[in-house]
Amino acid sequence: MAVVAFLVFAATSIQVKSDASLFLGRREGHQVAHNDADAVDLLEELERVAGIESRNLTESRIGSFEESLRPIFAALPKNAAGTLDPASVRYLLHRVFVQKHGWFVRGLHNVGETWNSSSPAVVFKDHVGEEVQNVFEDHLIKHGYGLRQVAIFAAALESFVHLETLERLRHAHLLSGIPEEQEHLEEADAENVINVYMLMYLLELNHTTATQEMIDEAFENIDVIYPTWRDTVKFVQEVRKSVLNSSTSGSVTDWSAMVKVLEEVGMRYGLWQNQECQSLKQTLVPLEKAGTGRVPLAKFYGSALNDGNWQFMESVPYLRQLGALDDLDPARTSVIIPNYINSPSNCVASSKFYKVCCIDECDSLLAHLETHIKAPYAEPQKIETLISALPSDTVQAPRSLPTALISRLHDIASQHEGLVPLHGRLFAQWMHHAYPLECGFPHVSGTTMPLEPLKFMADTGEDHVAAEDDMHRIVDEWRASSEAEEIDELPWTTEEELIAHPLPQTWDESHSWNVGKGLILFSAPCSLTFVVLRLAVASGSAMACEPASKYDL
Repeated sequence: MAVVAFLVFAATSIQVKSDASLFLGRREGHQVAHNDADAVDLLEELERVAGIESRNLTESRIGSFEESLRPIFAALPKNAAGTLDPASVRYLLHRVFVQKHGWFVRGLHNVGETWNSSSPAVVFKDHVGEEVQNVFEDHLIKHGYGLRQVAIFAAALESFVHLETLERLRHAHLLSGIPEEQEHLEEADAENVINVYMLMYLLELNHTTATQEMIDEAFENIDVIYPTWRDTVKFVQEVRKSVLNSSTSGSVTDWSAMVKVLEEVGMRYGLWQNQECQSLKQTLVPLEKAGTGRVPLAKFYGSALNDGNWQFMESVPYLRQLGALDDLDPARTSVIIPNYINSPSNCVASSKFYKVCCIDECDSLLAHLETHIKAPYAEPQKIETLISALPSDTVQAPRSLPTALISRLHDIASQHEGLVPLHGRLFAQWMHHAYPLECGFPHVSGTTMPLEPLKFMADTGEDHVAAEDDMHRIVDEWRASSEAEEIDELPWTTEEELIAHPLPQTWDESHSWNVGKGLILFSAPCSLTFVVLRLAVASGSAMACEPASKYDL
């Protein structure tokens, strides 16, 4: 378990100049020029340590990332130089890769730790090299990152994922017995190569060590190991058709066309796979205790035992580890729906850089606020107005917010000189109350450490699947309880955690910003590894349950 670290910020006061607009205009103009120069330096350093190909690939992707990053960047707290600190950079990069591709990047995704527990640059260390890591880390430590630098980081990471796609495709050719240098492939050969590639990607098989025997065995059991395989093949075929129809060069079966198709599959797969996450939610919502975002544990297990929803079989210790269990009252233990959906038990497909997991629906709601507020903080009345008009998948708008919810918002502001920080644990908790089926309950950092099923079993020696007798006992006890149907008030805890120290530039010198310890912990979305493991166990396939080689987290 990662060591939990907290940042403690001193109270800060800012004196407003009489000619504030002119002062800020000069400062921002200087900062833009400085950032442009830094961006060139960063690209030159990347070229020095990784080569011209990496620089060119990176430069070709920067513009797209700048547009994706801009709204969140504008809303995050900046330091005195107008740049982001490492914790904010890590948080921003995590969110943009989830939004764009459904990627939970190893080293960016915080899974129970604080955002400042490690540098975002560690993502490059194991799979690209310390020289690349040092380029990005040194610049971040010395200068912080402006929008351009964050975009370069993101584009560089995506370019290295592209190079990994090439590696996996070469091994797919090798395992298919089809030379990669062969200019034109028969259609059946092309489909075979693509299917081998996707098999390794979805089952998290290390392409550098996968053998023909492993591939053959996986294909023989694929409908049990990965029930949505046939749908995935159709998805890949659709992507292939769209890419090739829009391509102006390359035949259907040449190397460059295959690269384009498979890279696009990687970009789109997470968003497509998220349909399964939505199906999971739709199965859980009818079991919810109205307005709580929670399913009584007995109903959760009863759905597995009686309704054929075999997905809902995680053990109590594992649910607790995931942060998906509300057991403040042991007599009314429940499963928190968004925390459960967004847990590592539901991850699929793997790269050495990332995993594909469920996309947190709360992120789009927060992004809406960021786009309209364009600052790290807002007055409670502003947030109330925006939220009242903001619908979600299960919340209709416009609506009048409950008095208790408005009161909570003002309570948060009272702790922060009258403003509500958008990127704090208390506001995340408030969003859980406002959208209980979309926004997860944000546990205090370090109190949970969500793990994938195999990692949980290895670390604890406990099974991640509940014993059938235990499930029946919990169901029976719940039915016998006279309080079984009682609806409880959603929990509220008062500990604040912020990503970084906001610096409102319009306050006078009599104000200061008092910040609680630490960094925010947002629930981490994930997708369907648990399903694969459970089916593999049911089929008796040792290979499926424990692939010969996996990338380490």
